[in-house]
Parts: sequence; structure tokens; C-alpha cells
Amino acid sequence: MEELRNFLQTVNDNGILWLLEAKPGLFAMLEDGGGNSYIPVWASEDEAKANISDDWESYKVANMDIAEFITWTRELDGDNVGIAISTGNEGQILPIPSKIMRQMLGGQDKSDRELVGEEFYDEEWAEPMPEDWEEEDE
Repeated sequence: MEELRNFLQTVNDNGILWLLEAKPGLFAMLEDGGGNSYIPVWASEDEAKANISDDWESYKVANMDIAEFITWTRELDGDNVGIAISTGNEGQILPIPSKIMRQMLGGQDKSDRELVGEEFYDEEWAEPMPEDWEEEDE
């Protein structure tokens, strides 16, 4: 996924990512056909600005530093809200679970190790993400 690699490289190099904000703390969201919600994010201000239209016409471009975003993804994960990365193909997005995005940006969860204790922690303890996580329930 070249788009994802470029996104992560740019965000990590700049230390920030970009969102669309309706008012302080209220960000643009997307929903897929299965009812899953996502916060769209962009690697640059220009990319975010290019998406101000239609329902987001009155939104403003806002940036967030990586550390704040990583912390916020814990809340998003609890609310079952994922992250949407634009692939640049006519509105196509790459949906990513918040926890996975947090890990890709270096926000490794150490809480599992702390939760079960060092003597009981096992790297294989958590189940891997299912391959069909984004498919709709039939």
C-alpha cells in the first residue's frame, strides 16, 4: 500500500496530521455501508483543504500533533471509530482500525503487559485482527 507508506512517512516526518473540524473538538466523520464510522485524516494541509465541500463546506482545516492523535485513538477505539486515509482515487479511502493506526504511528499499547503483569504476559496473548474486519455483516 504505497498510499499508506507515504502517509505514515509524511506524518512521522512532520509530526502532525490534518483533519477537518466543524467547531473545536468536532471533526468530520465518514460512515461506510456497514454502519462503521471513520475519522478522515490527511498528511498535508492542502490534501485536507481539497476535501472541503458538500457536507463539509463550513469545516475548517485543523492539525493535530502525533502524540495527541495517538492518545485520541484510544478513545476512538473505545467508541469503535476507525481512521480513514485518503488514497486519492476519487474519494476512495483506506479504513484502518484506530488501534492499528496508533501502532503504526508508534503508540504501542503497553497496557496489556501492565494489565496482566510481566510474569504472565505473552506476545501471542492477543488475537490478531481478523482479515475480514471491514466487511459488512450479512
